[in-house]
Amino acid sequence: VVDKYSITRYSTGEWRKNNQEMLTPRATDKAHALETQIKTDVNNAFSNMNNKLKDSDKKINKRIENLSYWKKQIESTLQAMNKEINTLDDDRARLKGACKILMMPEAISRECLELRTGRYEPDLVRDDAEQELIKEVAIVGEIRRVFTTTLLQVEKQMARNKAAKSSIEFDWSDKMVTLKVDKKNASLSPESNLIVCHPGVARWPENATTLEYWEHYCSESIRNCEEVRKASEKLRGDLMTVIT
Repeated sequence: VVDKYSITRYSTGEWRKNNQEMLTPRATDKAHALETQIKTDVNNAFSNMNNKLKDSDKKINKRIENLSYWKKQIESTLQAMNKEINTLDDDRARLKGACKILMMPEAISRECLELRTGRYEPDLVRDDAEQELIKEVAIVGEIRRVFTTTLLQVEKQMARNKAAKSSIEFDWSDKMVTLKVDKKNASLSPESNLIVCHPGVARWPENATTLEYWEHYCSESIRNCEEVRKASEKLRGDLMTVIT
């Protein structure tokens, strides 16, 4: 009989009997089978994890390659737009200079006409000289009007160029941040330090978009910027025609 004051619960005989029941061939076989199954399940789990890790690495590397491609395309578009803005700015300065230079012959012609009004009455005739002066004033005025209209168009185009540049710069900045994040992700592994659990990261964000729409947005952003740049090139061609 077990002493009621002892911490033991079973007698030696009960302990041996329990061990004999637990260590029957059937029980040990079941334990070995369970151990084998657990090892198999663990190995399968690690194998699946490694396969998924390789698949994730492959997809992230593909994503980095895709991002690098679009980043390069955007950089090329941005460089072309910067060059166009600088060139248009130079041509605008030339046009402004031409407008200032044009003021001199117009002022001279008007001054001549004004002085000729001071002739005596019998000499107030519209001779060939006066006809040429009037024609010169009219021609210079028309040229000035064309210059002014063209300059206004250049100012509007410059504003469009800068807006397109700003838009493409934002896109480039987004690509840089995203590329930095994905390169960091590609460098991580199960053995990496400072990996912690972030609840909810696997959920699809509300503001997320599909890969197809993202690529469409990238191509449209570049296309819009190129359209603005080509319009600027055409305007510069017209501007040079006006100046020359």
